[in-house]
This record gives sequence, C-alpha cells and structure tokens, in this order.
Amino acid sequence: MPVASAAVVPPVRTSLSAHYLGAFRVAVDGVLVDTDSSRRTRNLIAYLIARRHVAVPRDVLMEVFWPTATPESARNSLHVALSSVRRTLRAASPEPLIERCFESYRIVPAVQVWTDVERFEQEISAGDQAEKAGEADRAVRSYEAACQMYEGDFLADEPYLEWASARREELRLLAVDVQSRLVDVYAGQGRYGPAVLLGRRVLTIDPCNEPVHRRLMECYAASGQRHLALFHYHQMCATLWDMLRIRPSTETAALFERLRQIDG
Repeated sequence: MPVASAAVVPPVRTSLSAHYLGAFRVAVDGVLVDTDSSRRTRNLIAYLIARRHVAVPRDVLMEVFWPTATPESARNSLHVALSSVRRTLRAASPEPLIERCFESYRIVPAVQVWTDVERFEQEISAGDQAEKAGEADRAVRSYEAACQMYEGDFLADEPYLEWASARREELRLLAVDVQSRLVDVYAGQGRYGPAVLLGRRVLTIDPCNEPVHRRLMECYAASGQRHLALFHYHQMCATLWDMLRIRPSTETAALFERLRQIDG
C-alpha cells in the first residue's frame, strides 16, 4: 500500500509593520521594536524600510546621515549605526532583517512588510477608482479608511529630517485633499457633526484652507448655530492675516454677509 506523502508546509514569513504617520513605531511578528533608545538607530530603520524596494548604497547612507563628516568618519559611523540597527531588530526577532549586498544594504526581501503609508495611499487609490465607477458608498468607505490611517505627518516626531521632508509634504497634501472631499460629502448628506469634526482636523494641517473654512461656516449655519458660523469667520480672518497677511476672498466675505443678514 503506498505511503501518503507528507504535505509540504510553506515556511512562515517574518512580518514587519511600520507606522510612519504620526509617531514612528515598528513591530516584528507583533513584537514592538525599541525605537526610543537611539534616535540614529530609529531614523536608519525608518529610512531602510521606506527604501526597502532597492538596496541602498553605502555612500548614499553616508551622505544622508553624515553629510558633513569625512568619508572615513562617515563609514565608521555607518558601521556603528548598522550594528545598532541589527542588535535592536534582533531583540524583536532572531531572524536577520538587514542584509548587505556588496556595498549596499536593504531589508531582507523575504520579510513581509506592511506600512501605514502604503495602506493610506492604497485606500485613496481604491476610493478614486470607486468614485470614477460611480460607486459613491464604496468610495466614501475607502476615503474614511484613509483618513483613519493618517494619524499625523510622516515621521512627525522627526520634523527636521531632510530626507523625509518631500515625502511628508506629499502625504500631507494627499491627506488634506481626501479629508476635504469627505467634509463635502458629509455636508451634502446633512451630517454636519462629522463634517465639522473632520473640517477642524483639516485646518490643523492646513489652517488657511478657505474652502474648508467656508464649508464649516455653512455646516454651523445649517445646524442652527449661525453664531458659531460668524465667530468662525472672524477666527479665519485672524488666521489668514497672521499667517499670510491676506484678507478673505470675495466668495468667503460674501458668505459671511449672507449669514450675517439672516434673521436669527
């Protein structure tokens, strides 16, 4: 009688999750990595995960993290920093997560990586596709999921990292755009409470966003709080003047006049 062959069990892949939006944190197979003890270690881990699709040359790492150091000093600093990165990651997982490829370094390709940034962008893309297909409810769900992912700016606890600045601004503009769309959707559905809460969140990122200021004024007025709409206008005027030295647009001023003249 033939003996049944044992089923081949695929190896379990190491999983790594990284949260960039807001405070940076990393976990390996559910175990939180210590990213607080060393700022340099944290930033190097963040960089390698963000650039994981290609091996990063040693010279690039030296230029990013030690731009003013001599080549010898930068090489020594990189060697020390990489040793610290490996040691920190090893405390969360015995599997090696960083590998050297000639004179370059990368996250081991076999590691299954999830990042909130990629999920954030995927949800926005899914929402855009649903909207183009006329599936409004599915688009809103995707946009809401994206908004939930955006807990703060990219690497918000390291606001002066030069290599992160362009990515931070790109993601901030995406967040403002998708949140502003949702504010309009909620207002159009008569869901003034959620519209106001999300609108305020937009203004923490983009305090001079006049279309969102106008939408908030309209939501306040529509929900029977005309006094808050008028008060918000004066707050907006102060913000625009303090930050940009400009006055509200004609459209915003006209909205204020309409609301001011309503019998209340």
